[in-house]
Amino acid sequence: MTQRRSLPPRGEQGNDQRFLTFVLLAGAIFLFSQSMFPPQPAPAPQAAGDADEGDADEGGAAEADAAADQPAPDARAPEIAAAPDVAPQLVAIGSAEVDGPYRMLLTLDNRGAAVTRAELSTHEFRDLDDRSGYLGELGLRDAKNGGAIVGVVGPGTPAAEAGLRVGDVIVSVNGAKKAEGFLGVAGFRAQLSKLEPGAEAALTVRRGDEELPIKVELTRRPLAVMRPESENVRLHSPGLADGVADVPSFVVRLTEAGGKRGDAPELAAANQQLAGGAWEVVESDVQTAVFRKRIADLGIEVEKRFMLAEVPESERENHAFAAYHFEFDVRVRNLLPTPQEVAYAIDGPNGLPIEGWWYATRIGRKENGWGSWGAVGLRDVVARYDGTSFIQYRCSKIVDGGAKPMGQGASMAYLGVDAQYFSVALMPRKASFSEVWFDSAEARLAGDKLPEEGTLPTYNNTTFTANRKAVTLQPAGAEGAEHNDGFRVFAGPKRPDLLGEYTAAGDENYSLHNLLYYGYFSPVVKPMLGLLHFFESLPLVNYGLAIIMLTVVVRGCMVPLSRKQAMNMVKMQELKPEMDRIAEKYKEDMQKRSQAQQELFRKHNYNPMGGCALMFFQLPIFVGLYRALAVDIELRQAPLISESVRFCSNLAAPDQFLDWSAYTPLWWDNGQSFGFFPGLGPYFNLLPIFTIVLFLLQQKMFMPEATTEQAVLQQKLMKYMMIIFGLMFFKVPSGLCLYFIASSLWGITERKLLPKPQPSGGAPAGRGFSKPSSGAASKSAKKKPAGAAKQGGAAKKNQKKKKKKR
Repeated sequence: MTQRRSLPPRGEQGNDQRFLTFVLLAGAIFLFSQSMFPPQPAPAPQAAGDADEGDADEGGAAEADAAADQPAPDARAPEIAAAPDVAPQLVAIGSAEVDGPYRMLLTLDNRGAAVTRAELSTHEFRDLDDRSGYLGELGLRDAKNGGAIVGVVGPGTPAAEAGLRVGDVIVSVNGAKKAEGFLGVAGFRAQLSKLEPGAEAALTVRRGDEELPIKVELTRRPLAVMRPESENVRLHSPGLADGVADVPSFVVRLTEAGGKRGDAPELAAANQQLAGGAWEVVESDVQTAVFRKRIADLGIEVEKRFMLAEVPESERENHAFAAYHFEFDVRVRNLLPTPQEVAYAIDGPNGLPIEGWWYATRIGRKENGWGSWGAVGLRDVVARYDGTSFIQYRCSKIVDGGAKPMGQGASMAYLGVDAQYFSVALMPRKASFSEVWFDSAEARLAGDKLPEEGTLPTYNNTTFTANRKAVTLQPAGAEGAEHNDGFRVFAGPKRPDLLGEYTAAGDENYSLHNLLYYGYFSPVVKPMLGLLHFFESLPLVNYGLAIIMLTVVVRGCMVPLSRKQAMNMVKMQELKPEMDRIAEKYKEDMQKRSQAQQELFRKHNYNPMGGCALMFFQLPIFVGLYRALAVDIELRQAPLISESVRFCSNLAAPDQFLDWSAYTPLWWDNGQSFGFFPGLGPYFNLLPIFTIVLFLLQQKMFMPEATTEQAVLQQKLMKYMMIIFGLMFFKVPSGLCLYFIASSLWGITERKLLPKPQPSGGAPAGRGFSKPSSGAASKSAKKKPAGAAKQGGAAKKNQKKKKKKR
């Protein structure tokens, strides 16, 4: 009889099998979780023999359900590793090289992973206020043992070309060390401000344990379309600059995450890390920078990516090539094993230039059905949404809290901040324009409101906040666990052909071209600008000469009107004695006097408004040129003589003949009013004075001599009005003064050279106007018009000869 091998009892055998199965399953689950969810610990082990294989699966599902039912993220927080400690760091992408592969140099700060400065790298757009030598944005901070530590060196800057490196300590400039007033960052800037573009700066740099001499050739400072606001405040109110908090641009904050929303303390703590904490720099090269920040308490990771547009070598001379932008991506990633709703908000750009703060006049669009003739802010918030017209919130309205939310439930084309010649606009990169990404947006101040005493509301720093709609993120590791939004940020000049290249999702009806606005006189402005640009394109012609050539064309077309005006003045002088008699006869009856004068005018075919035709014809030209200088980017920084000469170096600004700000109060320099007296700005301007002198000269040369007390009073009033007119003209663009000077000189020459007009009597008129005769002598006045230039003595001699004959 064959004996069989003894087996353990059935229950014990089942337990061993279940134990072996459990070990294999636990190992597989551990390996799978480590590969898919590194931050999460392995599942807690089960006791052997508690359940069979089916029971084990049901138990795992029950644990997952229990985990999903835990609402508070705090219970899950320990499962996610905290964000690594990161030191503050500045990153530069792009280049300051003129006509290089990039149109701008971006300086980014990993504290907030935001833009602190955006400088345009073309010689066409330079800083108009700071004309000191430019070394480059260095992100300096004071060294403990003296000197200034270099935090960043932008490609293409003079500092980079000279070999300056991040971490170098600048200990002297041109031999001026700490003992001689070189006190860290402040002393370095003070020394550098004394040097002009083209000068050579001899730096002494401490690198490691040795000191190295570095020579740098300074250049003209480029224009920064975004920069720390304290630099702008220092221009108009130096005493306030140190108290201004410099807010970076394009900060991202969470508005919903981890089941929290609104003013939840967890969100407030997270946003403090996102806005001011140091982000990890994941990638950084000359074109791209990527930053990452993990918020472990909410199970969220945020990534921001900046990439500059590159200009092909074949397009570097093409100013309309669309490369004045950078791509800006926001990626949010779920780190939890459960789905969650996430929403964020983007703060817009700030620190746009305020050049011309004391004279600039911008044009506003219609608001509440009324046109805006007055000035708007130096920096206004603008937007365009699907189905809506252009939105423009003025700075003063934002300061007063009158700006309403924009774009509720509408598709955004762009949202930006608009300055006089430059704009920065955020444009979603959507597959279809109809997609709605944002719930709403608000126009607001980027920092605290400036004190009203000593500043104007338009000086405040405006920006916007766009609130993203919530998106559902799937559990970590699953498809849909992260969401990416791509944006294009335009940061450049408002050139018509360039703005037309930036469209919302390819829809040409929603391009940035709406940023240009010439006002009600656009039918005059555009042809005039075309003519100016044509003249400037001719050899050896700059915009100063182009304005003079425009004046010649305009006044040449008005020669018939000028002649008619001269004839009308002669006719008026002939009728002056009759008008005086009518005024004397009907001294007490204004109605009969007016009727008699009208009858006299009809009898002699005289139109009292005929002399005003020239003025009315020139008025649109005057307003059109004024608008052109205030809007057209080509006229900004256009010099009359040369950019190296400060006088008339910018035809779109006053001529700035002499800086008198050291002797004038702050309200005067800022262009504010003190009672009824206007502040004239920090410069004495010469061209407005010359313009008014020419106006007075024309008045003296060609205005008829006053024969009544009323006429004398009117002429005196005209002289006083010229003084008031001069005050109004004191801050107008020098290009406009140039037009009036050329027009006045043309008018004087024309009146001297035009053939003498023939009055109704047939005798030629002189160049001037005689004193009108009275009584019987009025008949002789018809033979020789009172408008003759050399009439005084000749008329008296003729009268004496007639008396002798009698």
